[in-house]
Amino acid sequence: MKRSPILGALTLSIALAQTAFAVSAFEPVPSLPVTGTMAINYRTRTTDNRGKENITDVYTLNVNIANSAVFRGTIEQLPFISKSLSSDQIGKLSCNLDLDVVNPANPKQTKNVGKMFGSAPIDKANVYRFGEGAGIIIAVEPVGAAKGFESRFNGNAYAKPPAASGMAKLKQDTVRLVSGKGGAIVLTKYDKMTFENHVLPGGPVQVYPETTVNGTLFYDYGRSAWHFNNVTLIYNAEGKRIVDTLTGSIRWIEPKDRARTGEGHYEFDIRVNEPPPTESAVFAATADESAFFSTDDATPGLNGTMNYKDSFSGDTVIASNIQIDLKANKLSKQQTMALAKLVLISSIVPFNAE
Repeated sequence: MKRSPILGALTLSIALAQTAFAVSAFEPVPSLPVTGTMAINYRTRTTDNRGKENITDVYTLNVNIANSAVFRGTIEQLPFISKSLSSDQIGKLSCNLDLDVVNPANPKQTKNVGKMFGSAPIDKANVYRFGEGAGIIIAVEPVGAAKGFESRFNGNAYAKPPAASGMAKLKQDTVRLVSGKGGAIVLTKYDKMTFENHVLPGGPVQVYPETTVNGTLFYDYGRSAWHFNNVTLIYNAEGKRIVDTLTGSIRWIEPKDRARTGEGHYEFDIRVNEPPPTESAVFAATADESAFFSTDDATPGLNGTMNYKDSFSGDTVIASNIQIDLKANKLSKQQTMALAKLVLISSIVPFNAE
């Protein structure tokens, strides 16, 4: 029996609707941007302010993450200062960021839905204690059909101890890192940053869950690079506990005339759930020069650059203007948001320390 055009159209509409609902909100997409600007005013590094109390370094952000949310505002760091005759100045990381959501039907349209605000103490060993003090909170107001909610940073991040503590000497023991792309890397002079049950808050859209970070980033002085050593992101997605493993690196590259131009850039190659090396890799074809100029899209991850234009006082950087041009490759919006929060908020000070 022939089917009527109306019935056929209705059946097709139902099928398309079922297909749409079957697509997970956590599915990877081919490409997502993380773009914007950051300006840093290192007020604690100037001659007039060095060692003085109540002077902060100010990081001003305007970043679009995954064409989904815009973080704009300031992050300030008050350093720990040890004093022999009076109370120490306790360090503090403070946030005052407006949170805008991007309209998926019209990416040029945004709407403010809340703020990221509050502070977390930094102790004398340069440990960021996100679970103590007033706390840093994402607070989203009920707007339109969306419900309001709050979510907090938590846990600890152990950054490089200050030189005055006597704990800041470069490590001389050997660390061996292994990745599927580059094989083994042996580090002998390095510093490290360790995350211990560090919780990235959910939001600013409810589809972005709280994410717990554990693991270590090693800064390799010989290669001028941060290496991710089995850093994990743990979160819940559609009733399941997901564990993503981060490997790869963020390399610092500068031109020979940097002292004149102030230019340099971070080159990102963060890999998500990189497969372990296989026997077949041993017999892979030898790469020629073109391999260095091509993009490797086989493994999901975050790639691109953060381009710096720095101002100096002598050899000391006292200000930076930064263009952020990153691309998430084959990642979900949730993975992209977590990586952006980890690099651009939780690690913003250590990644820009001298």
